Amino acid sequence: MQGDFELKGKKIILRPTTIEDMVDYERWNDPSLKAFQYDGPWYKNDDNLKKLIEIRKRKVKSGLTPPYRFLEIYTTQGKHIGWVNAGHNVNDPHATEIGISIKEDQYWGKGLGTETIVLWLDYLFREMNLTRIGFTTWQGNPMMIGLGKKLGFAEEARIRKSCFVRGQFYDRICMGILREEWETKRNDFLFLENH
Repeated sequence: MQGDFELKGKKIILRPTTIEDMVDYERWNDPSLKAFQYDGPWYKNDDNLKKLIEIRKRKVKSGLTPPYRFLEIYTTQGKHIGWVNAGHNVNDPHATEIGISIKEDQYWGKGLGTETIVLWLDYLFREMNLTRIGFTTWQGNPMMIGLGKKLGFAEEARIRKSCFVRGQFYDRICMGILREEWETKRNDFLFLENH
């Protein structure tokens, strides 16, 4: 049952999206938020979150079923702060890419992103037949690069001068982790089930 599903850490809970979550999405449609400065700021999208909101509403109304491709991030105190997602093609599952967006500025730098990605990786490797999970970021996002390294991701590719942000070129960086690497690394996170 969708309403009963959650992945719980020490500081955060991941759970399926509801229509009520869209109120926060509407509020987050604000380009001044940190998330917009670091998460693909080279994209020129005047609609910002409008398209994503419509897609999420349609998916929620049609019914979300596991394995989930996106979940909402809540603090254990009940504050909705963002989401995680997985770009997963069933015909090419081993190129699955994940993303995280913490939209509430005051929750940055508190370890919530680390805990979120740990729970998300563990869920995806458990629930899907994946050999690798990756993400793509850019040279101007040292927090995401550092998070990847901390969790055992390897830099797999660097696409030089491939994004132009605030008058300067930056490299795009692709990072990935293999299932066997994660199975070794997951033991570092005591809050995971079946530790």
